[in-house]
Amino acid sequence: MHDDGARWLPKFLADSGYRHAMYTHQWTEVLIWRDTERWLGRGPDRDSALEDALTQMFPSAAARQLFDRFRDGLQEPARPQAAPPSAAVSAEVIPTAPPAAPEQPELPRSPIVGRIQLPTYPAAAVAEARETLEEILKDIQDMRPDFALMSPRYQKVYMLAWISRARSFDEQFQGEHKITVLVRRIAHELTNLSKTLWPGSVQALQMNAVPACVVTELGLKTLHAPKTWAEAHEFVQNHRERAMTSEVPVDDYGWADRPRKAPPGQPRALLREAQRAVEAIAGNVTDPPPRHLTTPPEELPNEQLDALVKHAQALRDIRRFIAAEDPETWGAVMGRLRWLAGRLGERLPQLRRWLDPEFIPPPERAKTGPSADQVRQQQAAVRAERDALVAADSFDDEALLAFLGRAFDAHNTPEVASLVQPIRPRIDALRPDLFEDRRMRRRLTGLQDVIKRGELGVLPSDSDSDLEEETDDVDDPGAHLVAQVRPKVEGKRVLFVSNREDPDLKSKLEESLGLDITWCDGNARKVQAQCESISRHSYDYVLIATGFQAHNIDGILARAARASAIPYVRVFKGRPLAVARALARTLGVASAA
Repeated sequence: MHDDGARWLPKFLADSGYRHAMYTHQWTEVLIWRDTERWLGRGPDRDSALEDALTQMFPSAAARQLFDRFRDGLQEPARPQAAPPSAAVSAEVIPTAPPAAPEQPELPRSPIVGRIQLPTYPAAAVAEARETLEEILKDIQDMRPDFALMSPRYQKVYMLAWISRARSFDEQFQGEHKITVLVRRIAHELTNLSKTLWPGSVQALQMNAVPACVVTELGLKTLHAPKTWAEAHEFVQNHRERAMTSEVPVDDYGWADRPRKAPPGQPRALLREAQRAVEAIAGNVTDPPPRHLTTPPEELPNEQLDALVKHAQALRDIRRFIAAEDPETWGAVMGRLRWLAGRLGERLPQLRRWLDPEFIPPPERAKTGPSADQVRQQQAAVRAERDALVAADSFDDEALLAFLGRAFDAHNTPEVASLVQPIRPRIDALRPDLFEDRRMRRRLTGLQDVIKRGELGVLPSDSDSDLEEETDDVDDPGAHLVAQVRPKVEGKRVLFVSNREDPDLKSKLEESLGLDITWCDGNARKVQAQCESISRHSYDYVLIATGFQAHNIDGILARAARASAIPYVRVFKGRPLAVARALARTLGVASAA
């Protein structure tokens, strides 16, 4: 930093509403702040610390250049020194021609502060960049259900791809306000997602992030760190498969779960029960985490902590089955559990284990619980007992407590709330302290709260036909959604774009949804030819497997489909359930996640 700058900079900061403080020990630190802004600079001396802080306040080269020009404009130009006194001369006047005026050297002109001319860009280029940024926003919205189901590492990789691509446009079109606004919207959207799903810190979303941060975010090493956001985006695209590689086999979403039968109970009801338990400790899962827990982590009772582990186990069990119903809530509950695990530290290692995507749930877990037939028998016996209580003229609290104990074993809390509606006055009047078991006291309190809020569950049927239907669909959790979507798309002409040929997937999609599919492997020439087919309205839908595809191909096809008013549907990796869910969202099918 120039010596002159070291003198005027503190005054400039003060005039701009900033305050600063210095701390010197073996090195120097300077803290510059204003409202919620905080900038911390370090260096061996005062000037170096200020320079470090300014580098963070003005991270881009363009911002520093404009700042330096502004700084130079504030400094007063050097004044010419006064001439030394001349020697004595003769008083005799010698007539001569008047001497020519000496040329005055032109003084350097200071730039006019506040009139810096920002670069201008072709309107067509700006419009195309804005269109691409709008597509990134739409891609984020379309991906939310699949994004919520991903493991934290997969979520982080996708976030890095989105934000680095967005920032590359802000870098390319410096000073273009409309571009900057869209980039900030994307960063804001991703920040909100990260607070809900909690994949861990994503440095690239921070205001003062630098392109090189994507390397460490991906957990990789390189000798050539990206220097621009365009290079950062290219690095993410080229290395994302390596960054997503696991030591154990994982599915499309990054989890090491193995296919299994549906767990006893309805997946949606199990999800709601886990959501209520987590929210009782850590607030609404759709909001950012609270700054402070109502009950400090070290004071949470062991029974409540054990319940969190069981809910984490249930959430792993139902992931495949909730994917067709409410994946975003599932992701939010898992995200809040990850946040809680961080607050609990080493107190609950079992919770951390079940939240680890690479942890393979033991297959014997499915054998420890009752079978579906046994659960139905328990539920039928509980309903018969409820009917006997309703028919009785009177019954004491002891009989009611015994009935509730068996009801809680056979049903989740919302289902019990529906079950006890005929005897609700007795339930409302029941005191939780009548139960000796603290767990049962908590369940009764929860039941009374659910009844007051009117959150009643749907009681499962005990008919044999329903049992057969459930058994038939157990290995195909998306069967119900496919049945809703198929009548609306059957026979439609579809262009499906992936990065490779996949005859098996093509057959599955055609068989399950009745589509007439033309496959495109993402080759640039083939994509261009298909754009011409799109312009001739050769297709009713364009589906793209964005989980496999480069962003430039996505943008080209999106613009072609939009120009021809053909629905453009992003389907993650193109599996039948993801396709059905994306089509349901496009068609407005009510049960789409």
